Parts: sequence; structure tokens; C-alpha cells
Amino acid sequence: MSEEENVQELIQTPHGVQESIKMDLLEWIQEARDPYEIIYGVARYLEKASAERGYAQHIIDNIHTIYGEALREPKPLADEIKALSARKERIQNYLTATAKDDTVSEEERARLNFSVKAHERKIAELKKQE
Repeated sequence: MSEEENVQELIQTPHGVQESIKMDLLEWIQEARDPYEIIYGVARYLEKASAERGYAQHIIDNIHTIYGEALREPKPLADEIKALSARKERIQNYLTATAKDDTVSEEERARLNFSVKAHERKIAELKKQE
């Protein structure tokens, strides 16, 4: 695509969506939002704008791993612990809700219990890094 064609495409593109994220970004900065929350918001916008499912979570996971676990930045580390705790709780709630249910086999229950324990170990490991 030539530069002129690129300029024409940009001129013809509706600016409503772009204006929305620009205004959101400005508002988040004026509200003194946490920089990581701003990055998460932009990643969610880009996922929606590109229709690339999972993009935002991929970015968030990378931030948690690199900035949280490796570099021990407090905010991403706390976010990762919070996310792990929420997943562990959902698994535990499912186990509790299906305790008297025949639809969950003993083998599945064992796998779910193993998952709960794995979440607990990972949370404990991350808390040591805080």
C-alpha cells in the first residue's frame, strides 16, 4: 500500500473508537490510575479493536510473569496472587457444590484437588517474593 493510499485509508476510518480510547487514556492518567491498570485497559481495547481473542490476557500474563515474578514489581505480583487465589476459590467452590453429585467422578475430584494444592503452592511461592 502506498503512502497516499495509507493516508486515504486513515482519513476514511471512523474515529469514534480511537477517540474513545484516547479519552479513556487521558481520564485514567488524570485519575492517577496505576500504570499497570492503564496498560491492562489499553490491552483490552486492542483485543477488542483487533478481534484477537486472548490478546489482553496474554499481555497481562506476560506482565505478571516478567514484572511480577521475575522483577518482583509489587503491583503485578499482587495481581498474579489475586488471580491465582480467585481461580483456586472457584475450583474449591465447584468441589463443594458437587460434593454430593454423581456427575463428578473420583478421578476428576482427585485432579481438581491436585489443582487446588498446586494453586496453594504457587501462591505461597509468590508471597515469599513480596
